[in-house]
Formats: sequence, C-alpha cells, structure tokens
Amino acid sequence: MSVHKSFERTHFLSYCQSLYKADSTYDSKQVDRLNRHRHVEPESAEFLANIATITKPNKVLEIGTSTGFSTLWLAYGLRHQAQYDFISLDIDKSRSDAARQHLQNTGLSDSVRLIVQDAFIFLNSNEDVFDLVFLDAERQFYIDYIRGLHNALDVGSVLIVDNVISHRDEVSEFLAEFTNDSRYICHTLDVGAGLFMAVRQEH
Repeated sequence: MSVHKSFERTHFLSYCQSLYKADSTYDSKQVDRLNRHRHVEPESAEFLANIATITKPNKVLEIGTSTGFSTLWLAYGLRHQAQYDFISLDIDKSRSDAARQHLQNTGLSDSVRLIVQDAFIFLNSNEDVFDLVFLDAERQFYIDYIRGLHNALDVGSVLIVDNVISHRDEVSEFLAEFTNDSRYICHTLDVGAGLFMAVRQEH
C-alpha cells in the first residue's frame, strides 16, 4: 500500500501526543488490565518508526493493534515508500475500529490493513514472509506463536518484541526460543519498557 493523502508532520506529532496522554489517563482508571489500551512508550514508538524508515520493509506485520498508537508510528516510518504491505492484527474489533479512526484522522488510513483475528490462527495459516514483525500482545500466548513466527521470518527479517524488561519473567521462555537459535542474532534494548530485537541470519 502507499499513502495517497497529504501528510502533515506537525499535526501527526501533536495527534500522537494527545492520543498517548488520553489513553494513559483511560488506562489509569481501569482495574482490569485487559480493559487497558496499554500502548508502547513514546520512545519505543519512535524507535519503531526509525526502524521502518531505515530498513524500508516491503511487508510488515504488527501483532496487537490495540487502538493504534504503535500502528500510527509504524505507518509514519513507512510513509515515504511507494509500495508496501502493512498488516496489523487485533482480536478486539472495537479497538481495531478505534485504530482505523486514528489512522483516518492523521491521513494514514490507506497505509494499513487492519485485520480482526486471533494471532495464533493468522500465523498458523499464514504463508507470507515479513521483513518486519512487531509483537505487543497478550504475553501468555507468545509461546503459542513461536512456530508461526519462525515461518513468517526469513534472512534479513526483524522481529521486535515490547515489554521485555518491564515483564522479563513473563517473556523469558519465549525470548529463549530466539536467543538460543543460531539462525538469529538478538539484542535487548533499554528503550521504553524494553525492546527485544531478533534479526534472522540464516534460513
């Protein structure tokens, strides 16, 4: 996909700042964590945009749209590319609909395919290879995604996972599947709540 509408950088930055503040306020009032929007930290979102700009991925997969904060930033990083395919998954239709509205409000609605589907089902029926995969979903299900993620990554593909420092114990077993796999070179980055990056080196 390509971005056809005019892009206003100042508007985008202001919009994202307001969205993050509003959703953070909303989250602070929710007793049940599953009701929270739980966006990536702003510095993590900016890092994702930088990675997208630098690597110029042709195919991007985001697992965990929520209301679209990280989705906006990934789309922002892709905005200068003529053609690409960016899929963002979430199991919650209301959150996906909110993300669609935010994309429209920032002129980026043409840049993302929002799909409402369980990530396990998507990954296990997927036959595509993605250049960039961002994972920020329910951590207890990550182990179930491993085979599908390996199949979705090839040489040069990058996997980025959020919350690996803030919730280290919850993701340690999952991350070990990549750090102990000789096909990948992995790094944990002290950005936001902690980002894990695995770059596929071998088939």
